[in-house]
Parts: sequence; structure tokens; C-alpha cells
Amino acid sequence: MKATILNIGDELLIGQVVNTNASRMAQMLVAAGIDVCGTYVIGDNADDIKYYLRHCIERSDVVLMTGGLGPTKDDITKRMLCELFDSELYENEEALDNVKRIFAARGYELTPINRQQAWVPRCCTMINNVLGTAPCMWYSESPLTINGESLTIKGDPPLSMSGKVLVSMPGVPFEMINLMETEVIPRLQRHFRTDQIVNKNLLVQGIGESFLSDLIEPWELSLPKSIRLAYLPQSGMLKLRLTARGGHDEREKLEQQVDEAVKRLYPIAGQYIVGEDLESLPELVAYTMKRAAKTLATAESCTGGTLAHQLTALAGASEYFRGGVVAYSNEVKECALGVRHETLEAHGAVSEETVRQMAARARERLGADYAVATTGIAGPGGGTPEKPVGTVWIAVAGPKGVEAKLLKFGDRRAQTIERTCNAVWAELIREVRGENYEI
Repeated sequence: MKATILNIGDELLIGQVVNTNASRMAQMLVAAGIDVCGTYVIGDNADDIKYYLRHCIERSDVVLMTGGLGPTKDDITKRMLCELFDSELYENEEALDNVKRIFAARGYELTPINRQQAWVPRCCTMINNVLGTAPCMWYSESPLTINGESLTIKGDPPLSMSGKVLVSMPGVPFEMINLMETEVIPRLQRHFRTDQIVNKNLLVQGIGESFLSDLIEPWELSLPKSIRLAYLPQSGMLKLRLTARGGHDEREKLEQQVDEAVKRLYPIAGQYIVGEDLESLPELVAYTMKRAAKTLATAESCTGGTLAHQLTALAGASEYFRGGVVAYSNEVKECALGVRHETLEAHGAVSEETVRQMAARARERLGADYAVATTGIAGPGGGTPEKPVGTVWIAVAGPKGVEAKLLKFGDRRAQTIERTCNAVWAELIREVRGENYEI
């Protein structure tokens, strides 16, 4: 089964709003066993909606639309769908109750224009949007028809909806995600009896993509045909994704195949695998610190607070994160962290001696089990022949002492900061986990 994503909105088309809906919808569809064969972004234009909707239905089994469902004049999706299906709008009582409930909860008076949110085409199945006023609309030949006739899209020639499903959802991301998770995906799986897909993510750090590929090539060639391997590189790390696919009743078999494949990989590349089943290293840090019941502090120079931000952007950070210091100047390194003036004079801010003291003092002063520190030259200026742009020192302080590491990146500032953060998190995870700590 193949699906096409159609996102509607002038704000998306001109780049005023980043279209996160497409990526999130694609991820959810693939995880549910539904292939995505295309994604389109179009403006609030009636002719474009008609053209691309017909094109998408012709080439896929499922079309998922977002946008154009508000009460204002530029929200034209419902009217266009009525025209295409030769249907009419009517006030749906269940949808109206939902709109009234939301307005009452917000203390607003229901206006006539907002009451129009409850109007939907007669040819669709209305699905309530409990998080917003714009309903979700499901179009398929079954269970609804128009006047006893098959559901058909007008045009030359007419296009039958036999075997097809069209779903129109609001474009507000959190509303769309909730509808996809609770209503749309389960309905599609029941409607089409989709394949089973089992995904396994392995976070890898400390080895380049090409070197890893050479290292695990015999293992990769031995994978069952049902398992596909993907390399997903990021700055300073990469993700290995194993995807097993089979029939709707083969999930247990697929999970066993993936587990066996992962077990065979660890003796080959286990030293580079820092975690499983999470999308990012900050998420893995959060999981690791909570599981170990340990606390963490940060002392940052070249990363400028990025480490602390990545942690606090995740819910539950207060369980393990004590706090952080952004010690950008030498004076702050001395006053806030207690780095010795003699150390800075003799070795400079970007040095092993300085980063060790930053980590150790942050751990002591902030009362944490572990602390991480960064200092470096992110660029594009500030380098010297002895310490070129991209020179970075990182350190992890813990109960067993302080470990420091020299990194050398290029002259791209953003990339250097991102790679530094990923390196710090990987070293911290290895330190906290230890030899006997299970992921």
C-alpha cells in the first residue's frame, strides 16, 4: 500500500512556516507499514488543490491532506472537496458539540463564522478533533456513497475512489499528530490490513560512516532478506536503523530476527554503539542518568549553553540535571567555576588542564555526581597555528576522576558545536554506563 502526503497552505509554500507535518506524517506512516510515495506542498489555491488531489489519488492508495480547514475565506479545502465529489456541506451535530465544548472551555462566545467549522461534506465520515475545532474528514467508497452511487471525483474522465482512501486533517501540528495516532493510523491499518514493520535504532559514535560500513560488511551481507539496513549520519555520530518488514501476522517473527541480528553485531562494533531505540544522544543521556539515578552538571565555553539547552528541552530534566555554567570568558571560568588563574595563564582557555578543572569544579560546586565541560575554538576566527579553528577539549568528571579528550573539527561553527555536543554525550554515557551497565 502506498500513501501520498499533501500539505496545503501559502505559509508553507513560501517558507514562512517550516513544514514539520510532512516529516512527522511520513515517519508515522512508515512505522505503520505504509509506504510513502510522495509529498507535495501547495498554496491555498482551488485549481492547485483539485489538480494535485487528483494526481495523488491516481498514484497512491491513500492520500493524507492537511490544512485549509479554518473558518476564514482562504480556507477552501472543504468547499473544493464538495465540488470534486459533487456533494454539499451540512452541519454535523457531533462536530458542532465539539466546537461548542472547546469555545466554552476557553471562555469564548461561539460566533457564526466559527460555527461553520462544524459544516462537513455529506460524502465523508466525520472524525472528531478533540484538540481543535476543525474536524477530520475520511473519504472512501465504503461505508458512504452519494445517493447510492460510487464515490467518484469529477473530471475528464471521472476518477473512481474504489479501493482508495482520502483523509483531510487540520494543519495545526499537535492536532494532526493526535488525529494520526488515535484515529487515522488505526483506521488505515484495519481498512487495508497493513504489513508489520519493526524498527530498531542503534546510536553509533566514534567511527566514521565509511569505516563502519567496512567493519560490519560481512554482518550486513548476512542479514535476512526481510531486514533492511540504513545509515543515517549526523554531525559527529550516525544512526543505524534496522527495518524488518513482513505480513500482518508476522510481528513476533520479525522482532526475533531483529534481536538476533543486533546480538550478532555487538561483538563486531559494540565499542561504538552507545544506545538503542532512541532518536538522539540527549534522549539517551536523559534515559541513562535516570536509570542510573545520578545527577549531572555542565560547564560550557565553546558550546555556549547548548548542552544545557538540549537537556532542558526534554521533559523530566529536573530529575537529574542540577544546572550549568556558561563560562565564555576567562574571568567567568575563574570566578564562577574556580579555574585557577595560573592554569589559564600557563596553558590558555583551550587546553586539557583548563577543561579538566572546569569539569571538576562544576561537579563540586553544583553538587552533581557527574559534570561535563567544553572549551574550544568554534570559529570562524580566533585560531592560531598551535590551536587552529576547530580545536576542542571536552571532559567528563565523575566519582572515578576526570577524563579529557582532544577533538579536532573544521572551521564551520555550527557543525563544530553540534559535533562537540554529540561527542560529550557519548563520552558521558560510556562513563556512567561502565563495563557492566546495560543500555
